[in-house]
Amino acid sequence: MIDHRRTGFLLLTLAAGEGREYVPAQLDVLVGAARPSVRLTGGRLDRLLSSYGGAFRATAVYHSRRNLGRVGTRSTGYDDLEEQLGLSRTYRLELADPSQTDRVLDSARDLGIVENVCTDRLALTSTVAVDAPLTREDVLAPYAMVRSEEAHAVEPGDERVVVAVVDSGVSLGHSELQRKLLSGYDVVDLGTRPVSTEATLLGDSTGLDFAPMDDLGHGSHVAGVIGAQGWQLPRGVGGRSMLLPVRVLAAATVDGEPAVTGIGAISDIDVGLKVAVDLGADVLNMSFGTPATGLEPGDAIPHRAVLAYARSNGCVLVAAAGNSGLEENYYPAADPNVISVGSVGPDRTRSTFSTYGGHLALSAPGERIVGVGRRGYRRASGTSHAAPFVAGAAALLLAHARRQGRTLGADDVKSLLTGSAQRSHSPPDEVGAGVLDVAAALALLDQQLSHPQGDRP
Repeated sequence: MIDHRRTGFLLLTLAAGEGREYVPAQLDVLVGAARPSVRLTGGRLDRLLSSYGGAFRATAVYHSRRNLGRVGTRSTGYDDLEEQLGLSRTYRLELADPSQTDRVLDSARDLGIVENVCTDRLALTSTVAVDAPLTREDVLAPYAMVRSEEAHAVEPGDERVVVAVVDSGVSLGHSELQRKLLSGYDVVDLGTRPVSTEATLLGDSTGLDFAPMDDLGHGSHVAGVIGAQGWQLPRGVGGRSMLLPVRVLAAATVDGEPAVTGIGAISDIDVGLKVAVDLGADVLNMSFGTPATGLEPGDAIPHRAVLAYARSNGCVLVAAAGNSGLEENYYPAADPNVISVGSVGPDRTRSTFSTYGGHLALSAPGERIVGVGRRGYRRASGTSHAAPFVAGAAALLLAHARRQGRTLGADDVKSLLTGSAQRSHSPPDEVGAGVLDVAAALALLDQQLSHPQGDRP
């Protein structure tokens, strides 16, 4: 199993009011508009980092919403919410001597100016191997299970609803994604240092461009489930909704894994999630994660602050439950702000690989899904490919409510999806409320919209 610790890299949040505007934002460093800072507070913390870590470099993880489009000033102008959640004072530190990571951690946690510090971690995504031949009926079956065609007859979707695919990028020239993609971002910045002794990076991992080109195929497949045009595939569940590709995962080979894996640093993923929110995404699909077993005592729960930020900005958050086949927490899916999605097979029972637990909201088809590939088409299994069915359904619900002059909150969307789910033969802790039914979710929304809150039967 891969070590999720990114030794030599720390995520550090300073106490309230202690943010440092002179430390450049990671996005500005990525485009060469700034260099990482060699000082942070100028006091005891800097001396500790230099003496134990052999010097350090610092960048601000998050840009300010106000200055996202202003290159060179993205670490200034944070608003009250960004300060309250700690986004304005969270930094990624690279130590010159990675062997001293634990010593630096232990010492920094004792300083009053430090609110939280932990090792930067790796999040992974993978696809379960598929080797059985498929017929045209097999291709259509997952979409028939969730009743997406019936749903599109009621609500075709709305181009003003944006679904962010926060993943490994997309196949930018694929015919199924023509006229469906907004300009995205590539925030992968894993550098040249090995990320793990078990993993070897492939393709682009240095974040030197903005084009979110997919080196893996994972993000392309996810995007197709949500937004395919329908040339050779069923039309994406999200209908006419637009896709915002944000590349946060590089491709890598991992010891013991037969397929190429997606891998990304928590800090890069957090940057990408905030970019998606600040660019106006209504729904975020997150088909990646870190198991709770990959964390250590004192570590912050991955992505918690930026997910709270997304919810405060009205985003619907959807995440894959994981592919361990175990009952365990897998983040971001286990975060209470997120709609956690498991996988079921054609018989509507839990897929053997699907991670489960009490936090699971509902499930969707995740076995042998045929979709968009880097070139042409590919088939894949995993909760990664179940989650976008739910993200697409969320986009349709938002579009349908908007068409009737109403606005849905994230809790409303979750309630509609779980309240209309189909029954499964698996128990609730394995599949959540049941199996996604997009047409039934729209019908439930219509029922609720036709009865004001105080008049519902």
